Amino acid sequence: MGCLVNRSGARRLREEVQSQERGEVLTRAILRHFDDLHSLDLPLDFEIEKYMLEDGRLALENDTSRLNFEKIATFTPSSASKCRRELFFRACKVEPEPQAFFPFQRRWMRNGTAVHAAIQKDLLYAEKYLSNPKFKMARTDQGRPAWEKNIRQVKQFEHRGVKFQIYGMMDGVLLYVPDNSKIGLEFKTKSTTVSAVGTYKLKDAQESHRDQCTAYSLLFGLNEFLVVYESLAKDNWTKNEEARPDMRAFYVETGDYERGLLLDKFAEVAESYYNGEVPGGDPSKCIFCPYKTRCIKEAA
Repeated sequence: MGCLVNRSGARRLREEVQSQERGEVLTRAILRHFDDLHSLDLPLDFEIEKYMLEDGRLALENDTSRLNFEKIATFTPSSASKCRRELFFRACKVEPEPQAFFPFQRRWMRNGTAVHAAIQKDLLYAEKYLSNPKFKMARTDQGRPAWEKNIRQVKQFEHRGVKFQIYGMMDGVLLYVPDNSKIGLEFKTKSTTVSAVGTYKLKDAQESHRDQCTAYSLLFGLNEFLVVYESLAKDNWTKNEEARPDMRAFYVETGDYERGLLLDKFAEVAESYYNGEVPGGDPSKCIFCPYKTRCIKEAA
């Protein structure tokens, strides 16, 4: 019995080491990928520019006719870390409360959206102009880049006897050229100071972003993800090679354990939805919740 336990423990340790080593290789590779691209004096590629405009036009059409929606409780990857009560309100399609934003906050959101679009273009330029790109964009059956609305889908689940569905899209699916494996890409921005992506403040992918990757794993069948953070604030222009890094990357590997926890959570909320019973809330997650007033009434 002791030998079996020791062998099992040794196997787990070996798998953890291998995962850590692969994560280090992938995170270094994706950061080098962007740095190599942004070290080039690139031409304006009209083919890519026109392609991006056409991709944006198709996204505006918002055609969901091919998606197989059912009239059951629905969850999204971006809400995976939300508290159960907020997920319940979302499933019930409760009207969110109007949110007031200060002008600087709207510019904050605008800048983050703009950088996401720039990253998409970077990925296309990189696979065309880098001499030996480590990553390329995966493509859909129609030949379009595997990102956002090009790959959005809905998938039904039955867990612990409860039915629900997950609907969503992700920032992108990359092909890691050395072994042709598919890696999910999740891109995030930080807007305060460049230290927000430093090793002191950002030691790992945020828990909510890891939960998001777990939901993507369920929806798209991926096990490996790269969560890349870029600070919109940069170091002093004259720092040159001494400038603090403005990008960080983290490797997230999802397994049955993580997927099981999220399925448990969604199943619990779905059961509450079908029974009409409001689940408990989590006060630590109220900042961005659009149902604060409704939540207070339920608590009373």
